[in-house]
Amino acid sequence: MRIPRLASLRFATLGLLSFCLLAASIAQAEEEIAKKAIAATVHLKMDDRNGRTLATGSGFFVGENRIATNFHVIEGVARGSAKQAGTYTRYTIEGVFAADKSNDLALLKVTAFGVNPLQLGDSDSVKIGETVYVAGNPSGPEGTFSNGIISNFSERFTQKRIQMTAPISPGSSGGPVLNTKGEVIGVSFMTIEGGQNLNFAIPSNYLKALIEQSEPAKPLPRGSISAETYFIRGDVYHTLGNYSEAIVAYTEAIRLNPGYAEAYNNRGMAKGRLGKFFAGIADYNTAILLKPDYTEAYHNRGVTKGRSGNHAAAIVDYDMAIRLKPKYAEAFNSRGIAKYKLGKHFAAISDYDEAIRLKPDYAEAYNNRGAVKVIVGRTWAAKQDLNTALELVEQSGDESLKATIEKALKLIN
Repeated sequence: MRIPRLASLRFATLGLLSFCLLAASIAQAEEEIAKKAIAATVHLKMDDRNGRTLATGSGFFVGENRIATNFHVIEGVARGSAKQAGTYTRYTIEGVFAADKSNDLALLKVTAFGVNPLQLGDSDSVKIGETVYVAGNPSGPEGTFSNGIISNFSERFTQKRIQMTAPISPGSSGGPVLNTKGEVIGVSFMTIEGGQNLNFAIPSNYLKALIEQSEPAKPLPRGSISAETYFIRGDVYHTLGNYSEAIVAYTEAIRLNPGYAEAYNNRGMAKGRLGKFFAGIADYNTAILLKPDYTEAYHNRGVTKGRSGNHAAAIVDYDMAIRLKPKYAEAFNSRGIAKYKLGKHFAAISDYDEAIRLKPDYAEAYNNRGAVKVIVGRTWAAKQDLNTALELVEQSGDESLKATIEKALKLIN
């Protein structure tokens, strides 16, 4: 049956209205989750006996006087304090109710009043594609909140970890990861950089088990610090852009565990950031010697070789990374950059094509492909790529890449 034109228009209008109401409802729900999560999340500052800051991070109330956080934030410290966003009050860390070093979790004791703790959800019930929110309370921008989806359940670690697209801002390690009901389904753990940024959370069911094991509070765990904690602190320094301190932390991790391939890899990245290319390459060499199938180390070594101007050698490393991991979109993008630098424009475009096929929301690859298409005279196609890159980067919030794309579009318009 043919629907009259006015009736069809009315149905379309009702559909649009329903969509707008749904979007408004979702936005309101997210705002409520953010408000509760940020109010319950604290900034942790942990010091040694001399008052020197050893570590900072986030935590969140799971009870009126109980704060959950990462164990690596408190390991080896003498004293500490917690501060909620938007307040001036600092709660003294009075002790530790329980700790789970293998899962990087700790429960801290404070004396606080009027706090609304967050509820813990069932992390075993979360599914890939599910929306999640990450709250944090770093020392700079207090009360951060981001969203994303569950992308995988990682096998990189000895224990189960939730991999997600929601970014963990520097200083937010130990903060809550929440579902759309506002329940905590994870604890922010770490971000791994290098070709691809991977964000991880510790499942909340490990935290539930730790709460059940709670005992009367004991003093903070002073004394020796593990290689894993030095490694994680190195990652925090690296994310904050403090590469010299990151190198010191990674070096301590290596001293305690000489076979720590990941520490060599990350120290190589930090050295590369400081322009110490050959020292960085030496660290990647050791990482690969310790772990011959270390795809990220091959990729990162290629990036460092490229920064030092040796693009042909960089391509050899990218080839190996792709051979080990054929769906490594970041390696295709990086190899495209190296081929472009060597004047192999069409070969570069082919690599960008593959990177985008593997990762359709890869803004950087669209930008790079657009730039090369301008050089080969395909201006209209270049505009399409750059506009797509701009749309994608506006969603991710990468202001640096956004400025680059906008500049390129102005030049060709």
